[in-house]
Amino acid sequence: MSIQTVTTVLTDKETAVSQIEAAASFARTCDAHLQVLALGTGLDQPGVVQGALDAVPISASLEDGMLRAKELAEVAEQELAKEDIRWDVDEVSSLTSSRSNDITRHIRFSDLVIQQRSSDRVAAAHVAQTAETVLFDGDCPLLLLPERHEMSAPPKKVMVAWDESATALRAARLALPLLRRASSVYVAIVDPAKDSPDRSDPGGAFAQFLARHDVKCEVMVLSRTDDTVSQTIERRAQELGCDLVVMGAYGHSRLRQALFGGTTRHMLESAILPVFLAH
Repeated sequence: MSIQTVTTVLTDKETAVSQIEAAASFARTCDAHLQVLALGTGLDQPGVVQGALDAVPISASLEDGMLRAKELAEVAEQELAKEDIRWDVDEVSSLTSSRSNDITRHIRFSDLVIQQRSSDRVAAAHVAQTAETVLFDGDCPLLLLPERHEMSAPPKKVMVAWDESATALRAARLALPLLRRASSVYVAIVDPAKDSPDRSDPGGAFAQFLARHDVKCEVMVLSRTDDTVSQTIERRAQELGCDLVVMGAYGHSRLRQALFGGTTRHMLESAILPVFLAH
């Protein structure tokens, strides 16, 4: 298995150039095709189906979405014309009520979606919404990069968060193309349960699974003090000089709110390192 198609979803003109550069840089490291979704979203208007007069606001919203999508597509095409990778740009106009479906439809054949975190409040909200859609509706892994961060080479040191869950295992499976290319892989287990099936050898079976996929790793058991699990993992990853954290994403996919578990939410909102997430 390898990463052949990478997708990035553009929603904000202010962050578009940085995100395109980051996505193109990563696609180059994998020799992958880059698909750019230029998504312009217009606001839904209440009562749009009640009469002819209501056709005016919904039409205005659609036109607003079309204009935003066109502007984002123009930025993408202008930037990608400078790149030496394979790429295409899809221009999509959407409404807030159909945004998730539009994203899901366009990423269904992608191997990985790559997004950048933003300090801008509006852009950050779009990142969270996109992440939720990608992970829970699109069933696609997400590589979330810190703001204005690029990954111009395969990660050399990777931390894999392991808690014996099916979600953590799926994240590791999907990240195998990156893990195989890393020079060092660390498996982090935070406060393993005393009644765990592999309590005598924490992470041993998982390490064997990785080894059979040509991934050598070092297992480390970490103790959480006053920090959260995510902070404990990230701090240790920084100490080891890791340039990527792989972990499962936990949350409630059927609630149309960004309801992520505490560990996932911290990594989405505050992580300093690039994070590979899968659900």
